Amino acid sequence: MIFDERDLDNLDSEDENKALTPSENQLSFDDIKLTPKKPKTKEPSEALKKSTKNTEPKSEPQKQEKPKEGTTKTGRRTKFSDLPLEEVEEEEVDEILETTKDEGEKPIFESDDNLDDGTMEYEPEDEVYDNEGNLLKSIKSVIHESMMPYSEYVILDRALPRVEDGLKPVQRRILYSMYTLGLTPDKPFKKSAHVVGNCLAVYHPHGDASVYNAMVRMAQNFNMREILVEGHGNFGSVDGDSAAAIRYTEARLSTLSLEMLRDIEKDTVRWSYTYDDSHLEPDMLPSRFPNILVNGTSGIAVGIATNFAPHNLGESIDACVAYIDNPKITTDELLKIIKGPDFPTGGIILGEDGIKQAYETGKGKIIIRSKVEIENTKNDKTNLVITEFPYQVNKAACLQKISELKENNKDLLAQISEIRDESDRKGTRAVIVLKKDADAEKILNYLYKYSDLQVSFGINMVAIANGKPELLSLKKILSYYTNYQREVVLKRTEYDLNQAKEREHILEGLIIAIENIDEIVKIIKNSASVTVAKQTLKERYNLSEKQAQAIMDMRLSRLTNLEVEKLREEISELRKLIDKLEKIVKSKTLQFNIVKSEMLDIKKRFGTSRKTSISKKSAEISDGDLIKVVKPVYVLVTRKNAIKKIPEKNLNKNARIITESSTLNEIHSHSLLTQSDKTLLLFTNMGNVYKLAVDKIIEARFKDRGLFLKDVILNYHPDESVVYMCEDNLTPTNKLIFFTKFGMVKICECSEFSFSKNSISSFKLKENDEIVNIQPFNNKLNMFLVTEKGMSLYAKTDEIPTQSKNGQGVKAINLNDDDFVLYAGLVNNEKVLVVQSNGYAKKVELSNFELLPKNRKGVKICSLEKSDFVVYAGLISQDVELFCQDNKNKAFVVDSSKIPTTNRTNKGAIILKDRKILNLSAVYDLINI
Repeated sequence: MIFDERDLDNLDSEDENKALTPSENQLSFDDIKLTPKKPKTKEPSEALKKSTKNTEPKSEPQKQEKPKEGTTKTGRRTKFSDLPLEEVEEEEVDEILETTKDEGEKPIFESDDNLDDGTMEYEPEDEVYDNEGNLLKSIKSVIHESMMPYSEYVILDRALPRVEDGLKPVQRRILYSMYTLGLTPDKPFKKSAHVVGNCLAVYHPHGDASVYNAMVRMAQNFNMREILVEGHGNFGSVDGDSAAAIRYTEARLSTLSLEMLRDIEKDTVRWSYTYDDSHLEPDMLPSRFPNILVNGTSGIAVGIATNFAPHNLGESIDACVAYIDNPKITTDELLKIIKGPDFPTGGIILGEDGIKQAYETGKGKIIIRSKVEIENTKNDKTNLVITEFPYQVNKAACLQKISELKENNKDLLAQISEIRDESDRKGTRAVIVLKKDADAEKILNYLYKYSDLQVSFGINMVAIANGKPELLSLKKILSYYTNYQREVVLKRTEYDLNQAKEREHILEGLIIAIENIDEIVKIIKNSASVTVAKQTLKERYNLSEKQAQAIMDMRLSRLTNLEVEKLREEISELRKLIDKLEKIVKSKTLQFNIVKSEMLDIKKRFGTSRKTSISKKSAEISDGDLIKVVKPVYVLVTRKNAIKKIPEKNLNKNARIITESSTLNEIHSHSLLTQSDKTLLLFTNMGNVYKLAVDKIIEARFKDRGLFLKDVILNYHPDESVVYMCEDNLTPTNKLIFFTKFGMVKICECSEFSFSKNSISSFKLKENDEIVNIQPFNNKLNMFLVTEKGMSLYAKTDEIPTQSKNGQGVKAINLNDDDFVLYAGLVNNEKVLVVQSNGYAKKVELSNFELLPKNRKGVKICSLEKSDFVVYAGLISQDVELFCQDNKNKAFVVDSSKIPTTNRTNKGAIILKDRKILNLSAVYDLINI
C-alpha cells in the first residue's frame, strides 16, 4: 500500500478506529533492526553557522552554536563520526561510545562482536548491467538499500510520536517554526501560508498540504483535547468540513503550547541540523505537561501503527505526580487517578475492562457511546436528543446513515418520523423525532448497534522511546516522561547555574574596579591602546578576560555609592541563587520536586473538568433490547440448498407459477409459515441439527436465489441438505421419527433437541449413511418405504424403540446389497406416487400392499429393466405438480392428475405422450405454499 505524505504526517482521524490496531502480519518491535544513519562528511562553514545564528531569536543564542566535537548533542545528523577519521583519537572514540550508551542511544561505531545476533551481515553487490545498460540488482540488495532505510525513516521520522513530547516531527516543526516567528498568544495572528511556508523552507521539506493539515488538526478542538494552535477563520467542523484554503486562515500558538516550548533556549533538549544543514531544530520539545497522554495521537508507519487516546490534563498530571511519589504504583491505583480517556467530544465509555487492559499492556479496545437524552414533547411524542457524538465520528455522516437505516428498514424504524440537526455555536444538538407510542429505548438500542452512535476505539500505545518504537503501558509512559522532565529541569538548572556563575565572576571584577577606581582610571588613561589597558588590568589585579572587558565597558554612572551598593546586593543574592542551584543539580529528589510543582501549576492554570463519562454498563446489546416488527413470513429452502424468507403478504399467486424455464431457485424442498421473531431448527441428511433465527435469513422474492446455507450457518457442510424444518418450540412430550438411506429407523423424543449451542447431532449414522426423512411421530400410523430398485414395504411402527439422539436406530427394511431407501414416511391412506427413470409413472392405492412387520424385504412396487431405477417416490393425498429434468437438463412440468392410478404390478404410463422422453435424472414435487 502506498501512502501520500500527508497520510503519514497527519493521518486523517475518521478511519483510524477501524484499522489502527496492528494486524498479526505486521512487524513486531523485535523484528525491526534500526541502524544509525549515514553520517555527513563535512562540517558547516563558518559563514553558514553565522547565518544560522542570525535567523534565530536573539533570546536563544546557545542552541545555534556548533555542537562541541566529540559529543552526540545533535542526535541524528551532527554526530562524532562527521569528523574525518584521521582527526579522531582512539581515546575520544572510547569516550563518545560511553556517552552514547549513557544517553540510551545506539553507539555510532559498532565492533564486529556487536553484529553476532543471528542475522547475516549485508555485503554490497558488484554492479552488474545488462546489454541495454540497465543496472541489475537482487531483491535482497534492493530491500537492504531502499526499503529498509525508507521503513526506518517512516517509523522514526514521520508517523510515530516521541514519548517525551507526544509529537510527530511535522507537528514539532510547526510549533517550533511558529515560536521562532514570534507567533505567541500575545501577538496578532499570522496568515497560515506564512507559517507553512516558513516551516517548509527551513524545517520540513515536504508538501504544503501535509503541513497545513497537521497545523489545522492542532487547532481543532474536536480532535485535540487541548489545542496547541489558535486558529482564526474556518478550521473545519465535526461534520467533516475541511478547513478554508491556506491563504484565508490565520494562526498563532495557544497559551498552553508555550508550556511545550518553555525553557527550550536553555539547552534542555538535543538539537539536530535541518535537512540542508542550514539551521538547527529540536529533536523533541521540553513539553512541560504530558502531551502524549493529553492530546493523544495516531499514525501508520511501515508494519507499525499507533493510536493514543486523549486524556484529561489534570488527571494526567496527577498520574505523573503519583508516579514520582511512588514508582511502584499499580495500574489499579493509577485508575483511581486517571479514570480513562477523556475525549474532546465527550461521549460515554462503556465498561472499564478495555481501559485497564490498555493501561497494563499498551493495547486494548474501548466502546464509546453517544450521549442521548429521551425528551418528551407536549403532544405526547418522544424525541431522541443527541448532545455528544463519539470521538472522531462525523456528525453529518452519522445522521445520514441513520436516515438510510430508516429507509432500508421501514418496518423496523417506521416509528422515526424526522431527523433534524439543530447544532449551533452553543453546542451539538441532533434530534430524532419519534411517532406516538414509539418504544424509544428499543429504537435507541437499534441505532447504537447499527449506526455510529456507538463505536469502538482501538488503543495501541506505540511511541519512539530510547531511539526505537516501543509498545508502552501507562506506567512506562509515566516513567519515560517523568524522567525526561527531570532531565529538562537538570539541564535548565545547569544552564542557569553557569549563567549565574558567569555573572558572579563579572560582578567580582566590577567590585574590584570600584574599590580601586582611581588607580584603574589612571592605568586606562596612561595606556597606549585598549588592548594594552586590558592586559595591564589583568596582570595588576589578576582578572580574567571577561572581567577586564566588563571593567572597560563600565559606565561612570556605576561609580555612585547607590550603584556600588546595588552591585554588592546583587552579588549577595547571586551567591544564594548559586548555592540553591548547586543543591538542585546534586539532588534528584529536588529535581523531581520541581517537576511536580511546575506541573501542578500548569494544572491549576489550564486544568478543566472531564468531558467523557465512564459507565459500568455493558456494551453488549441483546436481541431482546432491540426494536422488532413481528410479521408472518414463509421460510423456503430451495433445491439448490439455499434459504430465503418471503413476507406472507408478498407471496402472490402469480409469482409462484412454475414453467419449463424455471430454475431450481424456484423449486423448494421445504416451506414453513412462521413469525419473523422465531428461531428455527434445521435437521439435515448428515444427522445434524442447526439453530437459525428467522431475522438472520435474507428477505427475498420467490424467484430469487437466497443465501446458501453454508454462508448462513456456522460449520454447515456444503454437501448437507435439509430434510426437516420446524420452529424451536417442540413440545417435549412429542416425538420425531427418523428414516435413513440404509433402511434404519428411530423414534426420538423432542426433549432431546432443546439446546443452547449452535448445533448438535441427532443420529449416530453409519459410514455413508444419511437421513432421508424426518416426521412428527404418530403411533396410530404405519410406515411406507420405497427403494431405488423398486422394492416397497408397508410396515408397522409399534416395534420401533424410542432412543436418544445418539442412537443408531433399528432396521426398518431388509435391503439388497446394491439397493437403498429412496423415500420413507408415515402413511395415512395416501396414494403412492412412483416415477421411473425411463419416464413411466403411476399411482398405487395403499390397499394393494399387505401390512408387514418391520425388517422385511417387502414387495416390488414396479418392475424395472436392468438400467432403470426409481427416480421419485412419494405419498400424496391430493394431486401435485412435478418438475422433471431429463439427462440433457431439459425441464418440463407434469400434473400428477394426468398420471393413472393402477395396481402394484402394472407398469404405469409415460408421463408425456406427445414428446419423446430421455431418461429422467431428477423429479421434484412442487410443495403447496
